[in-house]
Amino acid sequence: MKKIMSMFITLSLLVCTVGCSQTEDSDNHVVQDYFEEFEFSPYGNEEELDTLEDLKISMNTEKDLDLKHLSFLIENNSDKEYRYSPNYFEIEAEQSGTWYQLKQLDDPSKSNERDCIIKPDERLTLEIDVKSFYGELPAGHYRLIKQFTFFENERDWDYDAYNLSCEFTTR
Repeated sequence: MKKIMSMFITLSLLVCTVGCSQTEDSDNHVVQDYFEEFEFSPYGNEEELDTLEDLKISMNTEKDLDLKHLSFLIENNSDKEYRYSPNYFEIEAEQSGTWYQLKQLDDPSKSNERDCIIKPDERLTLEIDVKSFYGELPAGHYRLIKQFTFFENERDWDYDAYNLSCEFTTR
């Protein structure tokens, strides 16, 4: 009887261990065909992308490409003030000329952070930890999507939202 009980307990633990080790949100690095796993990007189709002439985001070339600390340069060459959330962003992957939205392992919008402001004629460096929100990414071509808002009148919550992108490649 003791042998049967110990076998049953061992089998139960084995099943629990295997079941718990398989997570629903696995890293994005195991995907071979993005078409089968991810949704098409709405940016450039339903959502407008890179429509501002005077507000740009680019890769900061001063630093090496490290997914834990990707560095971007935001340049506001306008006479307007724009707001953005430093931790909210999206990463998309390109495969065969089509962009796909990657799944986030953790939602950056859950942090109760305040919006940041980029003032007219200001340049800022923005460090983003892609690895924490998306896991390991395989070698490939990606783009960061970041939203900026311009408030016509803050009292009325009258604002316009703009999505900017910056492409980068990992090897």
